[in-house]
Amino acid sequence: MHQKTDQELLALLRGGNQKAFAELYERYKRGLYAYCVRLLGDRQEAEDAVQETFVKLAAASIEEPSALKSWLYRVARNECLMGLRRNRASGDADSVWADETPLSLAEKSDTRLLVQRALERLAIEYREVLLLREFEGMSYGEITEVTGASPASVKSRLFRARRALAGVLQGVWNEERNLP
Repeated sequence: MHQKTDQELLALLRGGNQKAFAELYERYKRGLYAYCVRLLGDRQEAEDAVQETFVKLAAASIEEPSALKSWLYRVARNECLMGLRRNRASGDADSVWADETPLSLAEKSDTRLLVQRALERLAIEYREVLLLREFEGMSYGEITEVTGASPASVKSRLFRARRALAGVLQGVWNEERNLP
């Protein structure tokens, strides 16, 4: 059985085909949800962001159907950022960390939980590029399209986010092993 391309499904959707919408939803909902949960740290807010993204897809006229994935992630990102702005004040723009003491917040538990907690402590602009690259497997060009940042800024943010994440995780692991 032939699986329709995004372009074919978008053409059907423009013609009012609701099955095409359902197929696009099934194709992208898991990845978008995972991205939003990691970005927001809240499952309900992530569900809301994904739903709003698909509501906008239903009403959108995407000019470049081959860029549907980037378009969806860009809209989901904007929904997440609006949610974050509504829920908390932004931190110091020059700080990599959203809070001052991420190490003190990390609990002694399995590696996955430690990484998730450390990711949650990163400021949003660093967390999003790391999530898009490492968890969603996007190229630098795709990340540039999603975030609207320059390629140099994307590379810089990735470097700083990886360095900060590695530093916190190394500190936690050393602490667990009682190393200096």
